[in-house]
Amino acid sequence: MRPTSDRPTRILLVRHGETAENASGVFQGQAGRGLNEVGRAQAERLRERLAPLPIDAFYASDLQRARETAAILRGAEDGIVLDRALREVDVGDWTGLTYVEVEERFPEEFAAWRDGLDVRRGGGETYAELAARVRGALERIADDHPGQRLCVVSHGAAIKSVVASLLELGDAGRRALGPIGNTAVTALERRRGGFRIDVLNDAAHLGDPLGFLCA
Repeated sequence: MRPTSDRPTRILLVRHGETAENASGVFQGQAGRGLNEVGRAQAERLRERLAPLPIDAFYASDLQRARETAAILRGAEDGIVLDRALREVDVGDWTGLTYVEVEERFPEEFAAWRDGLDVRRGGGETYAELAARVRGALERIADDHPGQRLCVVSHGAAIKSVVASLLELGDAGRRALGPIGNTAVTALERRRGGFRIDVLNDAAHLGDPLGFLCA
């Protein structure tokens, strides 16, 4: 379905709250657990910030940390549409490993990734594939809700990659973008001409008016 409203569809694209794996520097990929205590508190603070805004629909990655964040933001576990296309990047055999462990087991692949090459980490996805998957999901979701305001909970690399895609950045441009903070908000508008980025990586609800300091 194509947009029929003259009003833009607004998407609040949110990264999930902190997990134990985030805190310990573990590659979660499409595995991992739910939020830790800090992550739940972050989500509660974002819920308070978003309370004055009418939100017409909630979407989330089906991974536990995203589902839990969305439930806190909505105030209920029901009424959230889960979408596998919003999942984090698949890091294959890197899943569950720390940076040190990955560097020891996959030194050449790790070095290429640290140098900014879009490698298929551990046999998983490239960032380009990730961006195409998530962008397609956002286009579909936005076009199904013309003129509405939506909250979509996803993941750090997923959000960063889709932003780089919207800005038509290559590998170097993607690396120039800072990390997306836990529960940081990236606001998009969807009009007939495509997406516009209004806000990037805003974590003011965590006491950081610039957003990136909490990343």
